[in-house]
Amino acid sequence: MAAFRLVVDSYFDGAAYHAAGPYAMDMVDGVIQGVAAAPPDENAAVAVAAPGDASAAPAAGALRAPFAMPGLVESHCHLFLDGAELNVQVRKAYLKAPLPEMMAVAWRNLQANLAAGITLIRDAGDFYGVNTHLKQNLRRHLGLKPELRSAGRGLRKAGQYGGFIGVPITDTAGIVPAIHGVAPEADDLKILLTGIIDFEHGRMKGPVQFNLDETRLIVETARQLRLHTFAHCSGPEGLQVAAAAGIHSIEHGFFMSPDILKMMADKQIAWDPTFAPVYFQFARPELAGWNAETVRRLDGILKQHFEMAALADELGVPLLAGSDAGSYGVAHGTGLIDELFFLRQAGLSMEKVLAAATSTPRRLWGAAPANIAAGQPADLLILAGSPFDDPEFLRQAKAIYRGGELFELQPAAASAA
Repeated sequence: MAAFRLVVDSYFDGAAYHAAGPYAMDMVDGVIQGVAAAPPDENAAVAVAAPGDASAAPAAGALRAPFAMPGLVESHCHLFLDGAELNVQVRKAYLKAPLPEMMAVAWRNLQANLAAGITLIRDAGDFYGVNTHLKQNLRRHLGLKPELRSAGRGLRKAGQYGGFIGVPITDTAGIVPAIHGVAPEADDLKILLTGIIDFEHGRMKGPVQFNLDETRLIVETARQLRLHTFAHCSGPEGLQVAAAAGIHSIEHGFFMSPDILKMMADKQIAWDPTFAPVYFQFARPELAGWNAETVRRLDGILKQHFEMAALADELGVPLLAGSDAGSYGVAHGTGLIDELFFLRQAGLSMEKVLAAATSTPRRLWGAAPANIAAGQPADLLILAGSPFDDPEFLRQAKAIYRGGELFELQPAAASAA
């Protein structure tokens, strides 16, 4: 029986902040036995193992730390893409790379997520099978590893945006067979419902890919297969379709409106605003050659997005924290931390920001809970200090306690935001 005691000055349990420490969290075989007040002078230490060290012995002993919370959740990323690669031609050529090269990139990105304290990742799809292979490899991997949800390959209309993510569907008759074709690889079903933003003109590129009847058919077929649906979607027309069809989660959601948010709140449709990719375009316009007018449009798009995120919080729309890491300029790991800062900038309380990256996605996806409470499996992230005192501590992940083992984390790269 492996017993471990973590003594912290404060902690976030997945819903509420507990500031009047110190608190003692007792674990046996990786399960939280209870949390109680600890003597002010209680102090102990235990050696930690490096991430991925298969020889790590089950933790036994105690550790004093400033702050603990559930492991972070990255709700939207593409592990096969390197968001830190800024050479557009290199990125384009990479889409023709062999599977082993893509797997090596995905594995590095997985490690970058761990370094930031992320213990659950939802990969938002790739056409090449990288996420599926990575999930299979993780089952055999010993040492520290995250839980990985994979969308496998998504759905898109033939000739429309998303060739690197989704299988092409030519007509309504092809929808159900396509879903049954991708379902065996998928934990969630990804739909490419719209194209991308035309930043120069401040509008969407291309039409809505699936109409309302088709989208309802997708949602119902996925429900029968017990798959959650999440849609790449921006623009008023696409957002209206997504909300009316009852998509479980809307990803990106630029050009959101109060009416659509009210519909989402009524149906408890989640929203993953993914500020980071558009913010990067705004912060580094020289990389894309944007002129001052385009930068002005980007600024307006972002301001409206912040306003809608604040209204979503007010209306009770479930908000998720996903960075779209792998997108241009959005590095894995640090991208999610940036996203937490964006949600805070939108006006969310720190409790709601952290819930969007811990308890809310786990609850909505039916994943194993990681709240800090007696009887729960311990999936703990230890920070150098409390983000309620200083949000910058979110960038200082120190260790993860998971599966009955304690692992020290190496410092992540500096944020771009």
